[in-house]
Amino acid sequence: MKKEAYTIVVDSREQKPLWKKDIEVKKLDAGDYSIKGYEDKICIERKSLGDLFGTLGGGHARFNREIERAKSLDYFAIVIDGTITKCLLKDFPGSHFSKMKGFVVFAILCTLHLKHDIPFYFTNGRSESKRLIKELFNAYCRKNGYPTGN
Repeated sequence: MKKEAYTIVVDSREQKPLWKKDIEVKKLDAGDYSIKGYEDKICIERKSLGDLFGTLGGGHARFNREIERAKSLDYFAIVIDGTITKCLLKDFPGSHFSKMKGFVVFAILCTLHLKHDIPFYFTNGRSESKRLIKELFNAYCRKNGYPTGN
């Protein structure tokens, strides 16, 4: 696999980054991952299921502000480290700490998608999320004529 021609930017507040080398760490206005030089164009927000439930429960106001900031981007998406089934069944470590119901979280995501045109993707975990984010970045670069290395 070829090395990408771009550098991935990781938000400085990201707790457990998917990438640890060949990255730039800095504060992003929206999302957790972007492409160096295009931070004002594309950002991806990544959430574990636990973080998703917490954000859409208690942190909803802060998340809404982030969504407002993301509206100026060409592309913003949410990538979730967990499957739809695990979300609906509330099957993740620490799930008992959240009062949110899985179907409610899923409904909120669907509303965000339709109301704000924000796609969301469920994955089987961190490894799939990493691959998905990389492919989204590659597709964005190809679409816009930016170098990808592929």
